[in-house]
Amino acid sequence: MNTENLISDVVTNIEKYKLFDKGSKIVAGISGGADSVCLLKVLSELKNVYDLELTAVHLNHCLRGEESDGDQEFVRELCEKWDIELRIFKEDIAKTALINRISLEEAGRNARYRIFNQVLEEKKADFIAVAHQKEDQAETVMLNILRGTGPDGLCGMKFKQGRIIRPLLNISRDDIEKYLSENGIPYRTDSTNLDSEYTRNRIRNELFPKIKEMFGVNPANQLVRLSELMQDEQAFLEAVALKAYSEVVLDDNNQIIISLNNFNNLDRAIKKRIIRIAWEKINNCRKNFESVHVEQVLDLCRKGITGKKVELPRSTEAKISYDTLIIAHKQDESAVTFSYPVIIDGITKVDEIRGILISEVLPSGEAFKKYGFPEDIKENSKIQLFDYDKLKNDIVIRSRNNGDVVRPFGSRGEKKLKKYFIDEKIVREERDRIPLIAIENEIIWIIGKRTSNDYRARRDAQNVLVLSWKDLQDGGN
Repeated sequence: MNTENLISDVVTNIEKYKLFDKGSKIVAGISGGADSVCLLKVLSELKNVYDLELTAVHLNHCLRGEESDGDQEFVRELCEKWDIELRIFKEDIAKTALINRISLEEAGRNARYRIFNQVLEEKKADFIAVAHQKEDQAETVMLNILRGTGPDGLCGMKFKQGRIIRPLLNISRDDIEKYLSENGIPYRTDSTNLDSEYTRNRIRNELFPKIKEMFGVNPANQLVRLSELMQDEQAFLEAVALKAYSEVVLDDNNQIIISLNNFNNLDRAIKKRIIRIAWEKINNCRKNFESVHVEQVLDLCRKGITGKKVELPRSTEAKISYDTLIIAHKQDESAVTFSYPVIIDGITKVDEIRGILISEVLPSGEAFKKYGFPEDIKENSKIQLFDYDKLKNDIVIRSRNNGDVVRPFGSRGEKKLKKYFIDEKIVREERDRIPLIAIENEIIWIIGKRTSNDYRARRDAQNVLVLSWKDLQDGGN
């Protein structure tokens, strides 16, 4: 491959995968090795074509003493020669790995991307360019296979993943080194690349050559082809799963609530993807969520026993609540108790559940003009109108108590609050957090759910008590 061909292939990747637009600001990682030097050189060659603003970032891992310092100095001189802004960082990766009890590879990767993102924010840049190439892709797929991956792992890395771009992902190491040689561009060789203590190095230096020797095929080519095929398949299935997700999910704000009646009728492959989508939305990543966890959630849904749950990584849990599956971060399940006198014509704060109750007393005509007639206000509204003249005693806002009763609007007779919660399929751990407006044990308003038949305002009311509830975590002030 000559110089023009390699740059042409990168341009094809940029256009095909929409890696960036003209005028983009790009942070490019550079270690000093052949791949990252090639990436930075190609981006600098395309700088005027795409009107790019480049910032190079080098992290000295402090793992190889003078050799690491030599890499740093080499990168500094190279960027100075090419007139590219360079940011240099130093971090003791061995110490970081020891403190966090992780491998050197993971510690280095975490540090690099943390620093890349730091510079991205400081420069108000658009993308982080990294130098993964064809063999890196093949090694990643093989690593995933050895770990027992599913279809996602067979896809390997993507040309564009969020704000990370990989312009060299389908270009071989041989072509990269040939490009650098033809153009007289020096690069550094990391001595640890020959150290088979690292799993990736064993795949690169021992497994792949052995496969090529025994079977006469280049495993990198076959694995990259596999990843390309799987990415096409996954893109289609993901689109189907996203559509199905929108049809079965009842709520996906602070928790994902899925209708089991709809979910259980779906194909198993789509159900697995829906669970992964829910996990990603709750945790903002898919890391540490393995196939075994997906199977645990599927088994939970199949049994469908209310109150049953499974604990998942990242302090997350999946639980069954009547006809729904709820995936959310675990909450403190200790009972929440509170009780405050309602401040009439004022604001009552309830810190325990992070909400406020706003009350005002208005002549009925003014209240109906402002809020509408009582019969037109839905029971689940968090603004309700009550007949103020019937409220002879002080009212409180509180959590539930034993012996609480309610006479729901539009229904016959009195009902125990506990029986109401059971009939409405409200799970036990949620009941303590539902605020109630009460006179002694008589419930006037189950906020957000039902009002009392005895105290709800009617058109013949003279004075109206308007009560409004705001959840502060949902944006109330």
